[in-house]
Amino acid sequence: MTTITTALRHLAWADDRLFRCLASLPPEALAASYAGPEWTVAHLARHIVSGAEWYRYCLVGEQWTDLALPTSPAALDSLREHLAGINALLIAQGGKPDELLTFADEDGDSSAMRSMLLAQACYHSTEHRTQIACALEVSGITGLTLDDYDLWSFSAAEA
Repeated sequence: MTTITTALRHLAWADDRLFRCLASLPPEALAASYAGPEWTVAHLARHIVSGAEWYRYCLVGEQWTDLALPTSPAALDSLREHLAGINALLIAQGGKPDELLTFADEDGDSSAMRSMLLAQACYHSTEHRTQIACALEVSGITGLTLDDYDLWSFSAAEA
């Protein structure tokens, strides 16, 4: 059976692959959108990283940062490297016993099981990778195929 640690390793691999792919696309790819100018590929890429910072905060209390909107391959590489560090922390958290964690959010004190936070981190990134793929497709920009990010591709890459 796949463990949460395996799923988190897949997350780290897929995130790294996504940001490398985005950095290789033409500059106009960052402006692609399917739902209006507030959710461009650049916004979604930043949101993946800020979301990962949120899960890190919930798990270990480390505050999030003020991330800049990526405008270049170098900025995407910087976000990718930052995200890799967070994903390493998430993978380490996957090896810990499940427990109820308490953290402050916009509504005050909140809590969640470690396992649910880690599962949500995987889901969150997957959801926004899909939105990025849609934005690129409706904008006529090729180069990102979601099938290249699935568990089978991950398993092949690990072999």
